[in-house]
Amino acid sequence: MITSREYDKPMPFQPPTWAKKITAEHLKLRRISDKSLEYGYWWIELGGVYDAIRDNEQLRFELLSIVMGIWDYVKNSGKFPNAANRVLETIGMVPGRRDTYRLVGDHVITQLDIEGGWKQFDDAIAVGGWPMDDHPAEGFWASDRRGCRQIHGKQPYYNIPFGCLYSKKITNLMMAGRNISASHVAFTSTRVMSTCAAIGQAVGTAAAMCLDADISPARLRADKTMLKRLQQELLRDNQTILDIKNEDSRDLAPKAKVTASESALESKPENAISGILLDGPKTNRNRWLATAAAKPWLKLEWNAPVRISQVRLAFDGGKRRLTQTGQQSVIKTMVVGVQPELVRDYTITAILPDGSERPLAEVTNNYQALRVHTFDSVNAKAVRIDIAATNGAEHAIIREVRVES
Repeated sequence: MITSREYDKPMPFQPPTWAKKITAEHLKLRRISDKSLEYGYWWIELGGVYDAIRDNEQLRFELLSIVMGIWDYVKNSGKFPNAANRVLETIGMVPGRRDTYRLVGDHVITQLDIEGGWKQFDDAIAVGGWPMDDHPAEGFWASDRRGCRQIHGKQPYYNIPFGCLYSKKITNLMMAGRNISASHVAFTSTRVMSTCAAIGQAVGTAAAMCLDADISPARLRADKTMLKRLQQELLRDNQTILDIKNEDSRDLAPKAKVTASESALESKPENAISGILLDGPKTNRNRWLATAAAKPWLKLEWNAPVRISQVRLAFDGGKRRLTQTGQQSVIKTMVVGVQPELVRDYTITAILPDGSERPLAEVTNNYQALRVHTFDSVNAKAVRIDIAATNGAEHAIIREVRVES
């Protein structure tokens, strides 16, 4: 990756003698926009026909020579007038390895799994959603092919199984990044950082359970009770798993009647206890929304008083995802900081059997999607969540409420 900076005067560029000579033919299927020269280019890559670890230094210098050649083309071909006042500011001097070695687990996730086979997994622990995104092995030098070929599945999301997160041969070895047990084609989807993070949460939770029970990951997967507990612990910590519902016996919320001061965009109060954390496009079946300016409330009430000591709230984390980029068109769409959809200020109140109220939590300036509130045990017939403000969004959103004794 490279970045450039614009100055108020012409900035000439003389390439080093070792820079590759890049021509229009090299770039006929690689896009450079004269209106966006500040950041690029993901398609400057090599390695598929090399050993990307053994040949690291050779690849680094060849990539650097390509970068210099591309910048020479941008500056001196005459095709990019907006480049006249720009200088090359930074170059990613350490190549980012994408596809090298992967370990073999009890399951190897494949293209067929991503395209629908995932529905048969009974050990699902995380969700992927990036399209299968294959790049030519020759990288930049494959000038007769586009920089990538994306295959979009019929469904945008799929489950990732626990069986591909530990080694089949090394008893206590688990994987949580670009080295999971995946075919080359499936890897082109599972390799993105948000997916790796979700896999990492699953591996961390599973590792803790394995230590507590003194068992291997393979034994955890084979034990259906332990496997279900792993899935339920992940859901409790705001992980998303398709077709797996909250069945945690600790959660008293599903036994409550849920009401609200109002509901917006066809949502319902009871959506907050549906047990499912993911909604489809343009639907609000599994979350509750209300107009933030109205300072709405959501209340859970039981037929008989219950003993409670914890309330867990899952909020909407926002749609303007932060990402590392220097591209101004992307930066303009991002909110740098707390996302507007997150509920900012709220209170949690217990309603006691005699009708009196006891404050359980008062929060201002919240910036987290999952908030866990633990307090001294109290006997309550209801819990009310009052929302005073979001971080800027029109609607306050609660994806899930859990109440535990």
